Amino acid sequence: MSRIVSSTFALQAAREDRAVAREEARQQVEKMSEAMIKEKGLLNHAQAALLLDVSTKRVGELVRLGKLTDFTFLGRKYVSMREIWDRNKQDLKAGRPPHPMGQRFPGRAKAAARTDGQYAASYFKKQREAANERRRVEFRKKWREILEVRKNERKG
Repeated sequence: MSRIVSSTFALQAAREDRAVAREEARQQVEKMSEAMIKEKGLLNHAQAALLLDVSTKRVGELVRLGKLTDFTFLGRKYVSMREIWDRNKQDLKAGRPPHPMGQRFPGRAKAAARTDGQYAASYFKKQREAANERRRVEFRKKWREILEVRKNERKG
């Protein structure tokens, strides 16, 4: 017999399978109760995201990175309330930390070398604008050829 995880599958199963599923659910509820006492409560990912002021995807990422402990009971995922409180106390800031002063200048010099001396945005933006201008010139050239052919057809 296969293990039944979801309660909806248990309801659709045969009578003897439902008894097994009910017993497994009872055991999981006991484990969940123990975990809730130990962790001072459990939250689903949406609730944790609300408290941490992040997205639910970020909560899942924090679980994958091992920064939050994942609990799965009755087919649903939870995180520790104690860990959420600890993370809130850390007052973490979003984004990358600023570079130390010694590392700032080489990056700026490298960026300045990629421009033509004036502030012309990034090197890649300049390349894209040049490619667009080449396309415009080609388009105008083809359009003039089409107009010339039409003009000759009218005369001919």
